[in-house]
Amino acid sequence: MFLSSALLSAVLLAAPPPSPASCQGPLGRAAVVACALAEHPSVRAAEAGREAAQGRKLGARTLLPSNPQVEVTAARRVGLWTGDRDINVYGRVSQELEIAGQRRKRMALADAEVAQAERLVELSRRDVAAAALSAYYEWIAAREQRAMIERIARTADTLVDLARTSERTGLGSGLNADVVVATSVRVRRQQIEAERRIAAARAVLAGLLGRDGAGLEVAGELTPLALPDDLARLLATALTRRAEIELAKAEREVFVRQIEVYRRLRAPNPSVVLYAQRDGFAEQVLGGGLAFPIVLPAPLGRTYKGEIAESKALVRRAEAEVERWRRVVQAEVEVALREVEARKAELELFEAERLQRAEGHLEALAQEMATGRVSIRDAVVLQQTLLEYLAAHIEARRALALGSVELARVIGLLPEGAQP
Repeated sequence: MFLSSALLSAVLLAAPPPSPASCQGPLGRAAVVACALAEHPSVRAAEAGREAAQGRKLGARTLLPSNPQVEVTAARRVGLWTGDRDINVYGRVSQELEIAGQRRKRMALADAEVAQAERLVELSRRDVAAAALSAYYEWIAAREQRAMIERIARTADTLVDLARTSERTGLGSGLNADVVVATSVRVRRQQIEAERRIAAARAVLAGLLGRDGAGLEVAGELTPLALPDDLARLLATALTRRAEIELAKAEREVFVRQIEVYRRLRAPNPSVVLYAQRDGFAEQVLGGGLAFPIVLPAPLGRTYKGEIAESKALVRRAEAEVERWRRVVQAEVEVALREVEARKAELELFEAERLQRAEGHLEALAQEMATGRVSIRDAVVLQQTLLEYLAAHIEARRALALGSVELARVIGLLPEGAQP
């Protein structure tokens, strides 16, 4: 049943991170995703980037733009006419102040950068979850194919023995024996291919989990993710949750905030100045005042004109990226939905009763040929036809499972969509 994205997010955030012990033994669908997210370097790198943005936000909270400056000087004074000598001491304290709201703008920029980093974390988690689910389903499909081929391989061996026996006794021709052997080779090739696919899926999943593939095992079935099939609903969800769109929006917000910061930085910051000095001969002077920087026009002074122009151009680029990703997402969602619909329709062509009967026919084929009720050539044709039928069923289930993963990815429901 399809849950709302808010509820799925709450469940994900409330769940504790998987412990190393929970990532041992046969891993189910949810455990595969959780363990991949906990161990993958790209997720840790994105989370470190978020922590860096939070550190910049902490720095932006500083009340004063700079630390106060203390200046102390001393001088030896000698009277030209009297020859009197004295030591003069001068002290000065100055503190720069922001009067144009620069701190508030810096904090807004830092908030935008944190939001951008959050989107990067979501994007990284989604891609890792999709890769883990794809490897998981590939492994399950290949394992089912291997089990099916192993059951049929015994029948193929029996057919080969019967064909060779018929050839030796003169009851059958060498052509029949060669055809049976060729069919047996095709069965063995499919068995080798299934082993290769299992090894490849194990290697991919081991890389995602950061573990040795030798002790890795998965458990589960080729059950696709439960997702809605309403295109309008899927598009609405994708346009609000897709990480690329939200990342482009966050990037635009960062550049907008940068423009505001640069504009506020053009305002001159006054400095409060307090000074004390022992001047002349035994004279004490206390005073204070304000110091203002002199704002020079460009190109003599710093007006941030170039930085503002650059940020404005980057804002326009980010807006174009938002629109581009909207179009890409709309196309990807419809393509992924049509793929799932096609795979569902394809899977409905296979009847459970006929699948069971096909396996039964394959297992009984050798006995039928041994008793003479089925000829060697007919047995070869029947074996190949039924084998292709069973393999096509597994392939259809695999394609539907992988299609559901792609649909969940393009609508932005991963890793939440991986929850059982």
